[in-house]
Amino acid sequence: MARKIAVSIVIVAVTLCVLLFKSGPQSSVARQSPQSATPSKLQKFFSSHVEREANGNCVLLISIDTLRPDHLGMYGYSRNTSPNMNAFAENGTVFTRAYSTAPLTTPSVVSMLTGFTPNRHGVRLLWQPIDSGTITVADHLHRAGYDTAAVVSNIVLGNEASLIGERFAFYDESVDEPEANRPDMLERNAARTTDAAIQWLQNRRDAKRPFFLWVHYIDPHGPYDAPSDAPVDFSHEQPVPVEVERIAEYVRDGEMADGAEYVDRYDEEIAYTDREVGRLLAAFDAINLSQPPLTIITSDHGENMMEGHTYFSHGYDVNDAVIHIPLIVRHPSIKPGMNDRVSSIVDIMPTILDFVGLAVPPKLDGLAIGQTNSVRSVYAEGLDSGGSGGLHRTLITDNTKTVVQHGRSNEPRDRWQFDLKIDPNAQKRLPVAESSDAFERLSQLIRSDPDPGGRPTHLANDKHSHGPVAGNADAKSMRALRSLGYVE
Repeated sequence: MARKIAVSIVIVAVTLCVLLFKSGPQSSVARQSPQSATPSKLQKFFSSHVEREANGNCVLLISIDTLRPDHLGMYGYSRNTSPNMNAFAENGTVFTRAYSTAPLTTPSVVSMLTGFTPNRHGVRLLWQPIDSGTITVADHLHRAGYDTAAVVSNIVLGNEASLIGERFAFYDESVDEPEANRPDMLERNAARTTDAAIQWLQNRRDAKRPFFLWVHYIDPHGPYDAPSDAPVDFSHEQPVPVEVERIAEYVRDGEMADGAEYVDRYDEEIAYTDREVGRLLAAFDAINLSQPPLTIITSDHGENMMEGHTYFSHGYDVNDAVIHIPLIVRHPSIKPGMNDRVSSIVDIMPTILDFVGLAVPPKLDGLAIGQTNSVRSVYAEGLDSGGSGGLHRTLITDNTKTVVQHGRSNEPRDRWQFDLKIDPNAQKRLPVAESSDAFERLSQLIRSDPDPGGRPTHLANDKHSHGPVAGNADAKSMRALRSLGYVE
């Protein structure tokens, strides 16, 4: 009898598993609570972290891949690329000097979700998963009773590649559209990303439960190919001849060597994404929330146009073109307008926690909006575009941007500085003394970094040891990353 009962229990359990699998969205990842995911590290953190009761305010975080602020209207761009985001910014705070921590999606997104820079959270490469003991904003909000959801459209943010999905109750990572010119490359365009986000908003199981929704659009990541129904078709009068070899291979259109045409296409991608962001914002605003929500729009990193080592690309160095990002924050309690304080993508996590009434953990690299620090500096890093396997690191303050280049020995081999008072776009390199505070701080960061050259030793391999991809990426993943231009 006992055996029959045991068999019956197994059959029922298997049946329930099958039904749950079939009924649930196959692109979502079931969330493990912090306790069950990593008992030793997360339980230890939360047992010593005094958590206040959340106020129940909802949060919408929108990140747009590869988006430069100087191609948006609220930052002064002359083209009509962003009417919906411009309207959003009219009632929000626009941070004019916000920076990413890296010109790569995975490290910068982990910074956004944790409040730590890459040298502290440890994620330096694509296809490198977040450490199981690293606490994210989703972990905090889940513990405070929030529903947590994410809709992402970049393969490097898939749970297999990043393990970020395990931190959310709902994680839609569906990327199943083959590109017309590259069938090996799967994506999900902005329209379908917005559709998925709106569907989650409208079908929440508990409409009264506060929620945190993060939506990541891959547009306008190259190749720049907005759909035929994109709202704007930009053109230019004078061509800008460039060497075809300088254009990122995955962006090139045959032998076309007119740089202005590529800029047109990039701007068309932004306009298309802006339309879909506007649709998401309208759906979000239509929800009858009991309290005004916090809404944030930002980017993971920028994009070289005709700057840098390779045109129309990113992933390397710490030029402003690839680390300067938009950051717009909207809530009735936050004074709208332009804010020129130096800020960073790491400020987003503590800002969200502070906004919902939760205690901000000590020793984060980020600061909640409203906190002041007269000696604030922000950090960013990027692999050396020269293929040496080294790293560029920068500290940016109100008045200076200091850069140190070093190899895998972690010994500085070059350094320079920009005077942002007279050179706000950081174009003219100036010498920097070894005795300068910024150089000493960067040197200390280099010496204390456990990853030689800023590259985790346990994830490097000979096949792509100089590129921005972890050595655990399989052949299929490498094909997809190659089509995105991250590896050759």
